[in-house]
Amino acid sequence: MSRLLNHGKPRDYAQTPLNIYWETTQACALACRHCRAEAVPDRHPMELTFEEGVSFLHQIQDFGDPLPQLILTGGDPLARSGLFELIDTARKLGIGVSITPATTPALTREILVQLKAHEVEGLGLSLDGSTAERHDAIRGVPGTFDRTLQAIQ
Repeated sequence: MSRLLNHGKPRDYAQTPLNIYWETTQACALACRHCRAEAVPDRHPMELTFEEGVSFLHQIQDFGDPLPQLILTGGDPLARSGLFELIDTARKLGIGVSITPATTPALTREILVQLKAHEVEGLGLSLDGSTAERHDAIRGVPGTFDRTLQAIQ
């Protein structure tokens, strides 16, 4: 199946995915009930090293043009050591980068400014309920609803 992108180059989804989701770390300060990454407070000992992460980024180039969008997830990708260097490497390779950080105290205005300065193209935040009680019950940590709304603003 092919589809034309805005820049006119066809994408064969059998050869080139639209998105690549990289669970950069299992480390996260939240305790979400639905966490696929099985988040823990600290990095997992089998987490890719920085060098292995760079090697992974180079492998994305093998998909060819157009390159897929890289979406950094976790755990909390903000807890990933060398995050900004990995983002810079991806951007130098021509890979578009988005991120889905956890709304912990680590997600500050300064971090948002840095993400933009490092050319992150998209940011995904999760809002799991219409009230703090509902959202925070899913995220497992009080205050995440308010932090999410603050980050959105």
